[in-house]
Amino acid sequence: MQSDQLQSLVRKKTGELLRTGCRHFDLGIEYPEVRFDLIGKTAGMVLFPAKSRSIIRYNLPLLTRYREAFIEATVPHEVSHLIAHALHGPRIKPHGTEWKKIMKLFHASPKRCHNFDTEQAGGKKLRYFDYRCDCRDHRLSAIRHNRLIQGTIYLCRHCGSQLR
Repeated sequence: MQSDQLQSLVRKKTGELLRTGCRHFDLGIEYPEVRFDLIGKTAGMVLFPAKSRSIIRYNLPLLTRYREAFIEATVPHEVSHLIAHALHGPRIKPHGTEWKKIMKLFHASPKRCHNFDTEQAGGKKLRYFDYRCDCRDHRLSAIRHNRLIQGTIYLCRHCGSQLR
């Protein structure tokens, strides 16, 4: 199946689930902007910009590789976030009871994470750096390593000493 056809199926499934949720909860949610621009380990993501409609981003490499499983798990997962946000606002837990109830309405497993192999999904590989405190060794990501170089101070949660 071609990438365009898969994207069309995802858009269709997104619309069907959104209509089901809106009917069930008596909501009027605008159809989100749907993008296929995610890479890396994340299968899907919902964004709630302040001044425009919501955005659902999907990982096209994972969709292409896992097709049906992706559509049956990831699409309901992201649409459930959209509906939970509309019902309960932004302060709920992302994968809390409100979200789980919506997943059950969609007959989808309310799992927080997918189990797709993401080795070939693209994206950057994080590098790690070794640091030490007074009691143990620590592995910090390149992001935290760069923050340390720029002056951020990290303390060990166990002994309270500074990482170096």
